[in-house]
Amino acid sequence: MIYDNLPEKPEILSPAGNFEKLKSALLFGADAVYFAGKNFGMRAAADNFTLGETEQACLYTHERGKKLYLTVNTVPKSCDIAGLEIYLNEIKNLKDKPDAVICADIGVVALVKKIMPGMDIHISTQANTQNYLTCAAWAELGAKRVILSRELSFSDIKEIKDNLIKNNINIELECFIHGSMCVSYSGRCLLSNYFVSRDANKGACTQPCRWKYYLAEEQRPNTYLKIEEDENGTFLFSSKDLCMIEHIDNLVMSNINAFKIEGRMKSAYYTASITNAYRMALDSFYNTGKTDAELTRKLKEEVESVSHREYDTGFFYGSPETDAKICNNPEYIREKAYLGICVGREYDGENHNAIAVFEQKNKIVLNQKAQILSPSCLGEDLYVGNLYGENNQPIESAPHPHMIFKIKIDGSIKNRNGIWRQKEIKPGDILRSV
Repeated sequence: MIYDNLPEKPEILSPAGNFEKLKSALLFGADAVYFAGKNFGMRAAADNFTLGETEQACLYTHERGKKLYLTVNTVPKSCDIAGLEIYLNEIKNLKDKPDAVICADIGVVALVKKIMPGMDIHISTQANTQNYLTCAAWAELGAKRVILSRELSFSDIKEIKDNLIKNNINIELECFIHGSMCVSYSGRCLLSNYFVSRDANKGACTQPCRWKYYLAEEQRPNTYLKIEEDENGTFLFSSKDLCMIEHIDNLVMSNINAFKIEGRMKSAYYTASITNAYRMALDSFYNTGKTDAELTRKLKEEVESVSHREYDTGFFYGSPETDAKICNNPEYIREKAYLGICVGREYDGENHNAIAVFEQKNKIVLNQKAQILSPSCLGEDLYVGNLYGENNQPIESAPHPHMIFKIKIDGSIKNRNGIWRQKEIKPGDILRSV
């Protein structure tokens, strides 16, 4: 099917749990990134950004013509407000500031407006917005964008969008399209607080919904029975991961303004791979007005290469009442080993060879089967036929974390910024030697 009169191209918004992940997201096609400071963000276990790093991140992102949004989306108690006021004033005084602040609490929204009256405000998915009246209320309070609840279907989103247009209410809509889903309404969960006194509403969730549980009968308190459905067990709380790479057409035609990727606690490789896949899918759709089935198949393989749980389309095509999206197996499907990232280039003047300089992420060895992943490209299979240390001495392996290693490469990939990863050989694969 070819689509005419496509809506304005949506923004791809990627996670930035630290500066390395921010750089990966921007390099591999994100239009914007979202990140947090050391406090008041919903991913307290991520590295996150100091105040100085926040300013550096703003400068780095804006120099590349991209945007970044600061998450201040915890649900604070009264004892947290004084610290929040100090933090927002520190953000206000930065030379270069975020483009928007993401908030979940109406009091925090009011405080951001008071301290930074010109700052755009996005309403977090933590606010559980599920209807057009709530969107309209947030718009009246000055919000520019609402990040809709993950529990909405395409028909729900269409009803919201139609009513906003009908009533001439100007507010952007953002949806999660990839990553972890929560067993509770967008993080409003007490399990973590109950078990280990770590508050999910303050970003400290330990994800007890992913744990395995056993059943005890009242008269037999020391006998524990595993709750089983099959040989893998049944996991009452653990949700599948969201993946909409095969449904870009429906996402675009629902007139969503921003596609959000979850994963601030995932690796820079995850950020690069997933961002790149959705960038390619979205650009292809807008270039042709249709879905490229073969490209989509390859991009599905690409998103399968990262660490994830079972994939699903979430609630876009159905409601929680009919399918709770519970995992059959809560274990992660492991990603391909992330071998290294290209951090520079040198040139062999005598032979005019390009030399790619890498920072090691996992052990790489001579004669390694590998892939290079470059922005807006699918993974390219390679065979590492040469390997050098930082001082250009031949080496058999690069075993140490963050060590510098070098590979001579040919002209077809010499100008690519990219990441290298392990290649799983399949029958019929042809690998080019470098």
